[in-house]
This record gives sequence, structure tokens and C-alpha cells, in this order.
Amino acid sequence: MRPSRAPLAVILASATLTIMAGSVIAPVLNTMREGLGAAPSSIGIIITTHGLFMALASPLMGSLIDRVGARGPYVVSLFAYGLAGGSGLFIGSFWVLLVSRAFLGVALAGVFTAINVLILDMYEGPERNKYMGWRGTAQSLGGVLWPVLGGALGALSWHMPFGVYTLAIPIGVAAAAMIPPTPPHLAKTPGAEDHHSVWKIFVGNGVLWLIYGLIFTGSVLLYAVVIFMPQLLETFGITSTLKIGLFITAMTASAGAVSFIYGHIRSRFAYRWIVLMSVTLWTAAFGSLSLAGTGAAVIISVALFGVSQGLVMPTVMVWIGDAVPPSYRGRFSSYLGTFGFIGQFLSPILFAPVFIIGGLKAVFTTGAAVSAVWLALVLLFIGSRRKKTIAKGGNDAAA
Repeated sequence: MRPSRAPLAVILASATLTIMAGSVIAPVLNTMREGLGAAPSSIGIIITTHGLFMALASPLMGSLIDRVGARGPYVVSLFAYGLAGGSGLFIGSFWVLLVSRAFLGVALAGVFTAINVLILDMYEGPERNKYMGWRGTAQSLGGVLWPVLGGALGALSWHMPFGVYTLAIPIGVAAAAMIPPTPPHLAKTPGAEDHHSVWKIFVGNGVLWLIYGLIFTGSVLLYAVVIFMPQLLETFGITSTLKIGLFITAMTASAGAVSFIYGHIRSRFAYRWIVLMSVTLWTAAFGSLSLAGTGAAVIISVALFGVSQGLVMPTVMVWIGDAVPPSYRGRFSSYLGTFGFIGQFLSPILFAPVFIIGGLKAVFTTGAAVSAVWLALVLLFIGSRRKKTIAKGGNDAAA
């Protein structure tokens, strides 16, 4: 039976929560530091802790979803997300707040992975592509709207932005009422697939290396833009936080707009060609940032990067469903979160020595070089797939 639009609305509403887990409290970091009596060097860990625990917990959540189905972990994770995140309304201790952020990361792992599996399980073909694109649009929208709301609430108290997390609780109630039962994946495909191991599938499928490499690199590059673009703008005399926020919005808005029409793009292009477009845009965006001499050049560059993200993120999330047996969807979908959030965590660490040695220009030049390497790798991948197709005398358009 074809699902109604109500479950889709719930899934998309929850997707807005995934990207804002850290950004919603960013506007109050300074006042939070004063309120908690924390050192300036340590307050940033409040934002990054959830990402680390999300990366660590994702494989466990994926395994659980394969064993019991996506609906139960999804609903429980939404409630846990609201409670763990919302607890900051009342916490006045730095270390207690840090523990609550760790629980938030575990809950986020369940929400992020379950959303992907629910879309893969509930929809097929063009609908699956379209709705996965809409998921990307919802994430981008959440990345714009919730931090603005958090900043507005922060004018009242640094505790108040934590209230935004509690929106997950009514979404969890709606999910419990509207998401249809989802049988365990392991029960769907008895027999032939059960003897496979995760490692054998991973090693034997080169597409998976491409998928996880793309989401890892895309996350590293994304945070390179977020971290170093404001410093680049400062060299042009652009220091207003509002104006810098508009530059970031240009990136998220372009990503959301492209994700919204992803279904139409996927109906015309195979995965490999969409990936080729994405990494080409990575190269162009970072190359132009390395040469940018005005704010206008920067905003065009980050918009190009946003377009690339709007293409690559839905692609890897849908492609993973086609690349592995259905009984392993939960586990392999969960690794997207692991690789993505590890990429976010490592981005400043990887680019710090580049910045120290060569400055801002070197950061963006390095990003362009990494993107160019990816461009070469994708071209090699396309060439190898074409040779295999010709050898088999078949049509590889689906890949």
C-alpha cells in the first residue's frame, strides 16, 4: 500500500532537526561561557560533542534498525533528542551540560539513520529520489530557520535556545501516530543474503568507498568554508555578523533549492554523472575562493559550493540503498552519519596546519586541489564502469 503524505510530512519535519543540533546554540556561546564560568578555549566543545557521539553511535543505531525496524528507534530517538537537547533549559553546570550533549548525539544518530532508512523502505523509484531531495531541502531550511530562532530566544537568556530542541517531542508524538510499522530488514531477506558480512560487502563493493569518501570529503570542505570564509570576508572589510550570516545563507539556500528538484535531476542523470557535476563544482568553488578579491566573488563561490552539496548529499543517501542488500540498509545508512560527522570534526584539525603555514589563500587552494583529485578519481570510476558495461554488453545507466 502506498504511504500517505502524512508520514512524509513527519519525516521532513524531523529532518529539519538534524543539521541544527549544534548551530541553534551558536549565537549564545559567549553568554553561555559567562553563565557556566567556562574557559574560552573549552566552550566550543559544547557544540562539537554531539557530533562525536553521533558518529560513534551511528553504527549501533544502524544495526538496531536492521534488527527491529526503523519506526521504533525513530520514535524513541525523537523523544530522546527533545529531552536531551531541551535539558539545557535547566542545566547550570558545564560538565552536566556536556553529558546531555553526548546523549543528544546518540539520539541524533537514531533520527538521522532512521530518516534515511524510512525513505528507502517506504518509497521506490522516482518518488524515493524526489523525497530524498526534499529531505535535503528540509535540512537546509532547518539550518537557516532554527539558528535564527535560537538567536532571538538568546536575547532573553542563554538557556532559552535549548527550548528549540523540545520541538522533537511533538514530532515524536506525530511519528508514533503516523509512521506505519516497519518490519526488520533481517526478516525480509532470509537465506541467500544472511551469510554476507558487513566487511565482505564493504570490501567487495567499490561504490561504497566512493559514497563514503564523498560524504567525508564533502563534510570536510563544508566546514572549511564555514570556518575560514568569515576570515576571508574580514580581509575585505566585511565584519558584520549579519552580513556573514547572509553569505552562509546563500550556501544553504542554494543547496536546499537544488535538493528540492533532485528528483528531476536524478530522472535525467545516472548517479555517476551527478557526482561528476558535484566534484566539478567543488573544484570551481574552492578555486574561485582562492582567487576571490571581493565579497561578490565570495558569495558566488559559496553558492556554487551549495549547489554541489545539494547534488551530492541526496545522491549518496539514495545510492546507498541501491548499493547494498536491503537487509543491510540500516547499517550502511548509519555509516553515512559516521563518515559525515567525523569529517566535520576533523575539518579544522586538517586545515589548521595549512592555515598556519600558508594563510587563507592556501586553505582554499588546498580545498581546490583535493576537489581536483576527486574529479580525477570520479572520471576514472566512470571510465572503469563504462569498460565493464561494454564488456558485459549491458546498460549501466542505473549506476
